[in-house]
Amino acid sequence: MTENRSGLILVISAPFLVAAFIELSYGSFYLGVLFLALFILMLLLTKKTTSEQEFKPSHLRLVFGLILILAVTVYNIHKNSEFQTLDSMVFLLGLSLVISNFRKFAVIGRFSIYFSSIFLLFYISLFLIPETIGFDLPYYYGHYFVTLPVVAVLQNLGYNITVPEMRFIEVYGVEQTILKIDLACFGWYSLLLILSMVLAYSETIEKIEKRKLVLILITLSFASYLANLLRVAILVHLTYFYGTKTMLTVHSHLGWIIFALLLLPLVKFMIFK
Repeated sequence: MTENRSGLILVISAPFLVAAFIELSYGSFYLGVLFLALFILMLLLTKKTTSEQEFKPSHLRLVFGLILILAVTVYNIHKNSEFQTLDSMVFLLGLSLVISNFRKFAVIGRFSIYFSSIFLLFYISLFLIPETIGFDLPYYYGHYFVTLPVVAVLQNLGYNITVPEMRFIEVYGVEQTILKIDLACFGWYSLLLILSMVLAYSETIEKIEKRKLVLILITLSFASYLANLLRVAILVHLTYFYGTKTMLTVHSHLGWIIFALLLLPLVKFMIFK
């Protein structure tokens, strides 16, 4: 019963987290805040208080958290740049370290520390290190696992589209245009968010049995990949028949909606069967 409850909470929470990230980064700020609040609410429903034995405030965590928040803020002000993915996660880690010192927010703070730390570990391993050694791993993934499969399927359906170069799709529809499948279109951010969320949840809120945890991770990863492929295909379809302007209208919201719609039936048959 406990395992099913854990899985159910993850199922409901995952679309909120993905939606919050996508909306805050590329869509509506207000929708992003709303989805983030709903995600936090789901976590609060699992465990509302921290016992005296579990609650251990730390001046070191508090100071280090404030330093991280200040460093990211000053850096972005100095560079006159917007918060990017790495900035946001470092800021979240700092904020989590701070609020974990207050009993009322200790559970959320501890979860967020694990969540942001795991995400940063994934990000450094899959993005920063490959980029440093001159191997653009995410872009190869985006080309061979996203761009080419989508184009192959649509070409077989009769769409007049080509791949002029790596990660570009040339569309000969109601208008001739070239779509660039950029880093945010690969679905990696959503996937890393989901994996980090599940692992952090199991470590800090409710321990999930190992076999069930692996199944949940595989299911969510599969749902994320399928949702992203379908999203890119739909966006190309909209561009082909209705033009770029129409495509851009739904561009930011489509990913998390499809992810949620795919996730529920997958979980029903793979986790709760």
